[in-house]
Amino acid sequence: MTKDIRTGDLVLCKVGSFPPWPAVVFPQRLLRDDVYRKRKSNCVAVCFFNDPTYYWEQPSRLKRLDRDTIHTFISEHSKNANQRELINAYKEANNFDDFNIFLQGKFEEEKRLKELKAFEKSEGSKIVAGEDPFIGRTKVVNKRKKASISFNDDLKGKEEKQQSNEGSNANIKPSKKKRPMDNTEVKLNTNIKKKVKLDYSRKIEISLLFRRRIQRNLIQRETPPTEADVKETYELLNRIYENSDTKRPFFDVNALRESKLHKLLKAIVNDPHLEEFHPLCKEILLSWAEIITELKKEKLQVLPTP
Repeated sequence: MTKDIRTGDLVLCKVGSFPPWPAVVFPQRLLRDDVYRKRKSNCVAVCFFNDPTYYWEQPSRLKRLDRDTIHTFISEHSKNANQRELINAYKEANNFDDFNIFLQGKFEEEKRLKELKAFEKSEGSKIVAGEDPFIGRTKVVNKRKKASISFNDDLKGKEEKQQSNEGSNANIKPSKKKRPMDNTEVKLNTNIKKKVKLDYSRKIEISLLFRRRIQRNLIQRETPPTEADVKETYELLNRIYENSDTKRPFFDVNALRESKLHKLLKAIVNDPHLEEFHPLCKEILLSWAEIITELKKEKLQVLPTP
């Protein structure tokens, strides 16, 4: 696609091994915080039809979607049961005619309608299509927060420096006894250790909670999932997806080792009755590929040699 791409444009976006999916170019400044944090340079945000997820992609990799293409696809694939979700996405794209109405529906779905109204009130008009999709948010510096971060960074820097010095002097016999740490240093070190332990425990706890709820909604049941079960599962899977493709993913090797979330998602993918969840589960598993490989290596190391 050419560089004249604008918000509100209909496009086809291909993700991994999935077929090109109808989407609309979304204003970056209106994205949820968790999506905006994954912002990539030279990429625009697209919002998929018939799917609650967003994706960052380079404009050159997007294909413009016109009405003729939409009508042709629907007429040629309307009886294909294996592409039901994709066909419904094309149908939603076919019904798209007002970007502001689309935004209202999206914000209402995400329970952020008040946020959209606040945006429009601050700008004095409704949000319309045709904006530059690369425009991000205006940065607001919180001096108090910045000072707090600097203080934490200083602590971290001092701790790393102390560890570095201890490591470099490990083989040198000290000429004097080490100065005993005062109460303040002991307290700081104790607090840091407690925080690390708390963060780890909390992460494991949340991972296990996600597994239990998804498993209860989709696997451990004798009747088909209810509408509420499906909605909650989509919300949980989207939370996982949004926190998996980052430099420091929440669901890291420790979280997956304890929760076995990846095994649950594989079970969902292998169940033909849960087809509607397959695309999202596959995308999450794809983002976890390196972690899953690492866990497999760990398992092989534990196995006894013949």
